[in-house]
Formats: sequence, structure tokens, C-alpha cells
Amino acid sequence: MKSFFLGIRAYGPAFRMLFSKKFAWFLLFPLGVLVLLFFTGNWLTGMLGDSLYNLFAARLEELVEGIVWLEWVNGVAGWLVFVVVKVVYFFLFAMYSGYVILVVLSPVYSWLSERAETHLTGRTYPFSFKQLLRDMVRGILIALRNMVVQTLISIVLFLFSFVPVVGMAAPVLMLLVSAYFYGFSFLDYAIERKRIGVRDSVRYVNRRAGAATGVGLVFAVALMLPLLNILVCSFLSMAAVIAGEVIVNETDEC
Repeated sequence: MKSFFLGIRAYGPAFRMLFSKKFAWFLLFPLGVLVLLFFTGNWLTGMLGDSLYNLFAARLEELVEGIVWLEWVNGVAGWLVFVVVKVVYFFLFAMYSGYVILVVLSPVYSWLSERAETHLTGRTYPFSFKQLLRDMVRGILIALRNMVVQTLISIVLFLFSFVPVVGMAAPVLMLLVSAYFYGFSFLDYAIERKRIGVRDSVRYVNRRAGAATGVGLVFAVALMLPLLNILVCSFLSMAAVIAGEVIVNETDEC
């Protein structure tokens, strides 16, 4: 529990650093990503909706041709396809929006984490585009790996929720599981500069599971906000990366 609250308290110095003159401009990146996701999401849902409707439109026209009182079916079908596509899109986005943010902003997180370490410790790293690309790919792979494992565990916990009485703990456990894996992703941007593999990174985070869960819990709870979750979490994730850097530096010194 001490380590868990250490993870939450790490947001204090993280926010102070993020809103300082040296780091505040990093907040422009989430703003750009939000605009990108908005237009990309609308374009994808529109294109998918049109494609699905076109698959059924010709068949529907054949079925209702000559039946006057069924001519309205074609128009209603187009509207239903649009609604279903939108609902499915927002359902999937609500489930995985946290990891969408982690993947899209991965290059920025690697850069931000390195700058935060320099600010905290004075250590500097020579710029290498090749290394930045490698760190970016690793960050994306870690996020995808965590998303898959978290989904599998969440399915098990969902089934567990049907067990009388003890199943009541399932929602809390699902929140803590998601918090751990989000925290893992945020801490890994600091861990990757230690040049250790993914397997060793898992062991490293497991030894700091409480702190990782504390860092991830703030982000996971913010994802539960209605309507504003993606907006809040896009900016909050920047502080979470710095909080992960703070945790790694503090625990390494202990």
C-alpha cells in the first residue's frame, strides 16, 4: 500500500513539471491527437457505414420493388446501419480508448520521458533517430501486449462476476487490473532506457506493482468519466508518463 500511494503522489511533481515553462508545450501534442482522432473516427465510421449499406441496398431494393407500402424500408435500413456502426465504434473506443492514446502518442511519450529524466537527474542522452524509433516501436508493442493480456483477464473476471457474493469484487478487480497495465505502460518509457528486454521489464514492474497500479489508477478512473474521458486522458497521460519517470528514479535510489 505504501508503494501504491507513492504512485499516486508521483502526480504531484509530475503536474508541476508538466506545467512548467520547459514542458508545457508538450500539451500541444494531445490537442493535435484529439483533432486527428475526431476526424479519423468520423471518416472511418462514415466509410464503413456507406460500405455496409451498399452491400444490402441492392438486395433490399429487389425485395421491396413494386411493394409500395415497403418502399420506406430502404431508407430506414440506411439509417439503422449508420446508428449501429456509430454505436459499435463508440463501444469499442470506450473499451480501448486508453490504449489508442498510448499507441498514437507513443513517440511523444518516449521523448517526454527522456526530457523528464534529464530534468530530474541531470543525465543526458545523445539524440538518435534510430533509438527514438526503436523506443517508439517498443512502447507500441508494450501497449498492445498489455491491452491483450488485460482483455483476457477482464473476460475471466467478467465470468467470475456471475458467482454469487464473491462476484461483487469483480468490478473492483477489473479496475485494479486495468490500472496495473496502464501503469506498466507509463513506467516502461523510463525502463526502456535501461536497455532491458520486455521479459525483464515485466519483472521490473512486478517488483513495483503497487506503484505502477497507483500511477495507472488515476488514468483508469479518468477513463470512466462520461463524455470527457478521451479529452481528460489525452492530457493526463502526459503527466502519467512523468509520474512513471518519477517512480522509476525514486525506487531505483531506494
